Amino acid sequence: MSECQHVSKITAWGLNAKYESIPTAYGCINCNEVSDKPFIYIEAPSEHYSHEAYVEGCFACKIITLELNTGDAGRSESMTNKKWVGELDAYADARSQGIQPAGTTMKAVNEAKAASDKLGVAYNAESMPAATQITKRTATVMKETGQI
Repeated sequence: MSECQHVSKITAWGLNAKYESIPTAYGCINCNEVSDKPFIYIEAPSEHYSHEAYVEGCFACKIITLELNTGDAGRSESMTNKKWVGELDAYADARSQGIQPAGTTMKAVNEAKAASDKLGVAYNAESMPAATQITKRTATVMKETGQI
């Protein structure tokens, strides 16, 4: 019968002098052996430890290069690149027509285009009331008072 390769598990907890919880007894997950100290698990040495620089084909070297995070997909406020480019294209199109939206979002661009249609001239968020406040009546008053 071969000797057991002990692998530690904590079997009892206690308190140290600072009243911090610490392990006080260990058992082996492979047999019934117990100890007051963790068992030393002896593992066959990895080939990875035989080199210091990155080696193509070494699995351990590859793992070291991995970054584990959710990236943009993990952020609820993020948008896809396709949507981002679409919004910027719509903004550029509005600017080419002389319209100055209040922002680059699709909502701001659409509001500015709707305000331009009601005004009969290109809307400018820098010098005119908010696009959502432009109505046909507002447009008439702005024309009568010479604002546009």
